[in-house]
Amino acid sequence: MKQQIREFLKKNRAVPGDSEFNDEESLLESGVIDSMTMVDLIAFLEGEFGITVEDDDMTPENFDSVNAIVAYVQSKQSNPSTC
Repeated sequence: MKQQIREFLKKNRAVPGDSEFNDEESLLESGVIDSMTMVDLIAFLEGEFGITVEDDDMTPENFDSVNAIVAYVQSKQSNPSTC
């Protein structure tokens, strides 16, 4: 899952470039995601992992790093009533 998310972010990053980012790095501060990229990311997560991202879930705690995104997706998958 982590690799799929990293590959998506590398291909669709807000600021083009080859610079690497680590799994704890703030994706917003590093220019990997912006509001438009966030929309694409959410669509990717919903399609790829069979979850539904609720408006209330769109917080920095859930989407600011690769590790946060993975934890969020895993929590949605482990609790089917929130998918």
